[in-house]
Amino acid sequence: MRGVEVRTGTLLVLAVALATAGMLASCEPELNVGTWMCAPNDAGAMDVIAAPWSTGFENQFCDYTELAGFCYEEPGASYTTVTSPVHSGRFAAAFKVTAGVTNGYQTRCVRQGVLPTAAYYGSWYFIPARAKNSALWNLVHFQGGDPSGQHGLWDISLVNGASGELEVVVFDFLNSMSRRPAKPVPIPIGSWFHLELYLKRAADRTGEVALYQDGQQLLDVKKPHHR
Repeated sequence: MRGVEVRTGTLLVLAVALATAGMLASCEPELNVGTWMCAPNDAGAMDVIAAPWSTGFENQFCDYTELAGFCYEEPGASYTTVTSPVHSGRFAAAFKVTAGVTNGYQTRCVRQGVLPTAAYYGSWYFIPARAKNSALWNLVHFQGGDPSGQHGLWDISLVNGASGELEVVVFDFLNSMSRRPAKPVPIPIGSWFHLELYLKRAADRTGEVALYQDGQQLLDVKKPHHR
């Protein structure tokens, strides 16, 4: 198998600590001569991310690009929207990557801004076929720091477990280690599944990270150091 296609439905951010600055009041995209046009990028969206924030890709990728975000693709990878399969609404985002590549970012969409102090981050995924993974296939990536120096915080990724099935693992950048669930649950192939991460940020060891798959808690890490 040369490639893996990951289709994402609704990406949802539910924050415990709410902030209202930096959100666009109302900017509907326009369809112009067959081209989907997004509203201008809002530089103010680099403030604390107002929540709840979500996208179901009904506006294509405008929900990213209008709020200081962006999407990109490297050669051999791609991102687009599709009308089937979808979890809800009319569209889903399809990200296609090459399975054998062990370095590089391939393709992703980025939502920029200051993370809330505590929040739940969830998304729906559809993996169409089994594949052998030779590295960490990253589904969600969190970064910290400031524009002059960014660093990784946490990844939610897919790896092949002992049975060969794809399982979810969390990579802890601050401690340079993978955190695997004590009782991993293989992801379903050919059907939608939901991943959710609770992230409580702290400058000391009072933070917390918890991972859920289809509502079942797989991992709970108390007091990690979040910078």
